[in-house]
Amino acid sequence: MDKIDIGAPRAGDRRDRFFARSIGTRFEAKTEGGGTIIDLYDEIGYWGTNARSFRSRLKEANGDITLRINSPGGDVFDGIAIYNDLLAYEGKVKVEVVGLAASIASIIAMAGDEITIADNAMFMIHNAWTIGVGNRHDFADVSSTLSKIDDALARTYAARTTTGIRAIKQMMDDETWLTAKEAKDAGFATSVGSAADAKAKFDLSVFASVPDALKWSEETGEETPTKRDLERALTQDAGWSRSKARAAMRVIENNDDPAKQDAGEHVDLTALAEAVRAVSAKFQKEDK
Repeated sequence: MDKIDIGAPRAGDRRDRFFARSIGTRFEAKTEGGGTIIDLYDEIGYWGTNARSFRSRLKEANGDITLRINSPGGDVFDGIAIYNDLLAYEGKVKVEVVGLAASIASIIAMAGDEITIADNAMFMIHNAWTIGVGNRHDFADVSSTLSKIDDALARTYAARTTTGIRAIKQMMDDETWLTAKEAKDAGFATSVGSAADAKAKFDLSVFASVPDALKWSEETGEETPTKRDLERALTQDAGWSRSKARAAMRVIENNDDPAKQDAGEHVDLTALAEAVRAVSAKFQKEDK
């Protein structure tokens, strides 16, 4: 497999959240049986798991890595960096797609020496996107950059699979969603595993051809939000900075209720409201 080499955006460029709603997201690493298991159940990029966070976990990893993926994708440059860092890892990398590997998350999956996809999981590839403002010359430059990115991604898929690059590019043009069997038959996975219970769910409405089984419903969104969900709500909906939102989360974490000590546990909304009031008062005082 080849390392992907694409010019990244300038330092300080804004990274926006692609997926407006999600539940059960997490990014964790743990040592087990002489190796390291990494759960990447998150959007890729600023609002989820970025390349810097992933690299820090890799530096702490011991032995071979099992990377479990359930991700809708996200920022292409963060995803490319994660893919390249996995290629550079000295140990063996086994990828398990346990729910969804879509968009740039499917490129990350290509870094595995072995790639297993759960029988009920899905795999999706498509062309790179962006949002731009400018004149026709600016958009011509943007189009050229997107073309280069698409070519690099297509070459990566083609080198790892049994599918030719022309067919890959057509699949990317069509936004192709693959079942586990289809992904294995096309060479995107080396084996199909047993069905898995997806630990995270995402609103995938930004995509054009989402299968009905993966579409977000109101019932999906009825689950009680986690601390991660609430932190995102504060930054996205309330307009708080990340440091301000995390200060609110720390107030909750200092609560005596042990059920609130784990970032994956559900949070009492009353406690959140009290935390928001406390942190708001603190920042208002500091602003004066």
